[in-house]
Amino acid sequence: MELNLPLDAPNSPYPQLFSSLTLGRRTLRNRIAFGSVFSGLVERGDVTPALINFLANRAKGGAAMLVAEPFGMWRLVGPAAQGRVYGQMNLDGFRRLADAVSAHDSLLIAQISEQGRGDVRAARRGGAVAPSALPDDLSWTMPHAMSIDEIREMTDDLVLSTIRLQACGFAGVEISAGHGHIVHQFISPWMNRRNDRYGGSFENRMRLLDELAARLRQECGPEFIIGVRLPGCDGLPDSIDWGDSALIARHATTSGSYDYINFVQGSQAWTLHHHLPDMHGPRGPYIDRIGWLKGFSNGVKVASTGRILEPVQAETLLSDGKADFVMLGRTLIADAAWGMKSAQNRDADIRKCVSCNNCWAVSIAGGPTQCDNNPRVGMSEETDWRPSRTAAGKRVTVIGGGVSGLEAAWVAAARGHEVTLFSNSAELGGRVRLFSRLPGCESISSIFDYQIATAQRAGVHFELSHQATASDVAGCRPDAIVLATGGLFCWPEQLPRSLYDEGLVADMPTVLRDLVGRSSRIGGTAVIYDMDGTEMTYAGATLLADLFDRVVIVTPVECAARDQATVKKQSIHRRLMEKNIEVITWSEPSPDSRFEDARFVHRNVMTGRQGAIEDVGLFTYATARAPHNELLPVLRTVCPNIYLVGDARNACSTMNAVQDGHVTGCNV
Repeated sequence: MELNLPLDAPNSPYPQLFSSLTLGRRTLRNRIAFGSVFSGLVERGDVTPALINFLANRAKGGAAMLVAEPFGMWRLVGPAAQGRVYGQMNLDGFRRLADAVSAHDSLLIAQISEQGRGDVRAARRGGAVAPSALPDDLSWTMPHAMSIDEIREMTDDLVLSTIRLQACGFAGVEISAGHGHIVHQFISPWMNRRNDRYGGSFENRMRLLDELAARLRQECGPEFIIGVRLPGCDGLPDSIDWGDSALIARHATTSGSYDYINFVQGSQAWTLHHHLPDMHGPRGPYIDRIGWLKGFSNGVKVASTGRILEPVQAETLLSDGKADFVMLGRTLIADAAWGMKSAQNRDADIRKCVSCNNCWAVSIAGGPTQCDNNPRVGMSEETDWRPSRTAAGKRVTVIGGGVSGLEAAWVAAARGHEVTLFSNSAELGGRVRLFSRLPGCESISSIFDYQIATAQRAGVHFELSHQATASDVAGCRPDAIVLATGGLFCWPEQLPRSLYDEGLVADMPTVLRDLVGRSSRIGGTAVIYDMDGTEMTYAGATLLADLFDRVVIVTPVECAARDQATVKKQSIHRRLMEKNIEVITWSEPSPDSRFEDARFVHRNVMTGRQGAIEDVGLFTYATARAPHNELLPVLRTVCPNIYLVGDARNACSTMNAVQDGHVTGCNV
């Protein structure tokens, strides 16, 4: 059930954010735009109902303009996950998409984005093209250098595809000239080594962008919005820095082709993570730079991007004149109704983006976009969703106060069930609360903050600091039980179990609970055995680096953060290197370790060769998690209707734990 409250609620505290804005000859009803994000919701080149839901919900939730994800607009076949425009005989899906967005008084524009030689995966691919035959900085793909005819052919295709989208009801296009995509590759002297009219001088390197924009304006007319994403600082040697970006902005905006511009950072290289600033850095890290670049933009409207999370943050940058509107991506994935709630002074109801970048990671891996804090992405009922109340209320007992149990509890209670939640701890949030107390991870607290507040409003009864027994549960006379007791790290089998039984070695969450908040140094060496590979383990390692003289991660695989997506892996490894944290790969603990002598011995899993670390003041482990559900057999004697959620069923991510709890709360 969606609330569908009015967007024009009086007395909004954000007058700048909710003032109208003229782009060219079109007017936006407010200054909130949804930036282009890859959704993973296209199937075999076709627009799906899920993609229509995804964009329409963000229009319904308050975004005045939406930039669709990149479509296939060039005859060179792009990924199958792209909606195909060029060569597509049936464009009805694109018409339905534009109609669904315009039904909410919002404008839909397409993004022109071709990857050229670039790829965010560490895998070479064939058939790539680029301005020059230079290997991609990230994937090492070796492209074919485009001929003049091929450049013209590409431009023709992009213009033709844009005309087709305009006929489908799209209000404009945005040219992606950043991110290391093909237009960026032409602009950058690092990526463009041509000696013809498309290379060499600054004017020549800008020629492709200039010609494309001029053609689009000529063919699509003055009513059609044309925007461009320009490179800010891409972080590559001899490429584009902030000063170069100012020159690019001044050049691009003298043509009269553009209705707006924005600036994006990094490239498809070792600076990829600059594009998606995560929770370990400041909010809005590029706002001041964008405000400075606005002075070089010849009065063309400027959008601000990059970790803008709160409506007050957006209002402030607009009031300060640092941008004309905000373009939000991950923020509106976390809550499609961000704009609606902001207009109605309901900031506390917003499910906030935690800047974990898991949405990006899932979609790049080939799945549909998901979110740690929004389990309803892509569903038809998403915008400001509340569950419909059931006619037959039940008594539901939830055991476990982590994010999975909390999600199940509030949803079940909002449906009209009588819900009691038992938590061992005096504080709710489980391991995610501990995660939020680690360096740089505070923003993840928004997950359980929202759940707790919503559960309280829904009437959930909390039994805190109470380890539930079968007798406690039986006293609730439950019709259903939700077991959300989490999981426990498995003991490293290479070491004697007596170390654990005697309390000499503890798992990483136990260690971190004891050390969070400590300011005095401990000294010596801390060793972490890592078979977990998650963000929490590496955030914990940075905490230990502030307390110990040396921190060493030992892992039996080829690198730390092996299973993380590239943008997350880069950020993790950068932080580890900044803290001088050592990583020993392809290694595991050896039974020859002598903890009584402060000596840890590791063994290479490939060769058997051993190495030793001396002066070990702490050894801890983060391994695979086994369900912590020993209550299950006895609970079955109390109530046969039992739901296992989160790690109590099988080890899962925070995202999956929240989703699991949400589905259970809807179905219990």
